[in-house]
Amino acid sequence: MASKTGESSSSAAVSVEALYCKWGLVSYNILILDYGIRAEWNPILPSKTDTTFSSKKGKITLFSDFFKFCNFRLPITKFCKLVLDYYPIHISQLHPLGLGISLNLLFLGLFFVLVWKSPFFTFDGRDTDVSCLRDIPNSSKDKDWKKKFFYIDAGVIPGEMHWREMGPKDKVKDDGPPEDAYVANALYTRLCGCPLCAL
Repeated sequence: MASKTGESSSSAAVSVEALYCKWGLVSYNILILDYGIRAEWNPILPSKTDTTFSSKKGKITLFSDFFKFCNFRLPITKFCKLVLDYYPIHISQLHPLGLGISLNLLFLGLFFVLVWKSPFFTFDGRDTDVSCLRDIPNSSKDKDWKKKFFYIDAGVIPGEMHWREMGPKDKVKDDGPPEDAYVANALYTRLCGCPLCAL
């Protein structure tokens, strides 16, 4: 299996300090109601002077596109928690497109590579002999998604999350699973027989 480094294909780094909240109260309230975000989780709409990663103590940052574009829900799925623990990354560091993939951990690592596109992590298609993917979106539907975020109690994500420090041009080492971990897998065998089938 060919391996791809986690090299960023982003041409310019985004300044985290420049990501101020620009989201209206009405849109925020609609999201809270539409996606069943409970009052006991203490969601807070940041002020216009708050930035993406300046959440208050005991809070984490979640983006509206997590819910609207990527089928993210609270409480999180076991798979989402496995991904956060395995890679180890903080949910606030994930691009919404990084949350839109639902496989199992083996096939996530086989078909996708974790990449750093400063200031966020996401997944790109991995160069493999078999591809079950026709198209991976490369941008969010909402171009202002980085400015539409809110803070919520960190306890909505069970256990600890790890903030992964990366420089703007750093690369992620993600070699994928060894061949003996998947070559005899029944689903992988089926995909080899029908390489353009979608999962």
